[in-house]
Amino acid sequence: MRFLLNWSIKLSLAGVLYIAATTGSSLKLPETILGFKVPESARQWVNRNADIAAIGEQTTANFKTIADSFNK
Repeated sequence: MRFLLNWSIKLSLAGVLYIAATTGSSLKLPETILGFKVPESARQWVNRNADIAAIGEQTTANFKTIADSFNK
């Protein structure tokens, strides 16, 4: 039973990481999930992903502003 619990937690964490990577939203992982400590490297990876997504959104907005200024 413990084996299934461990794997379900690992798969849940992998799902959260996948969602964080694909949505580009600012998702923050807690320090513990169901009493298990989330690795610091996983939290840093999610934070970097959110930062990269924010930079991408800002760049897109800046290019839109530049394109709008050319159209006037």
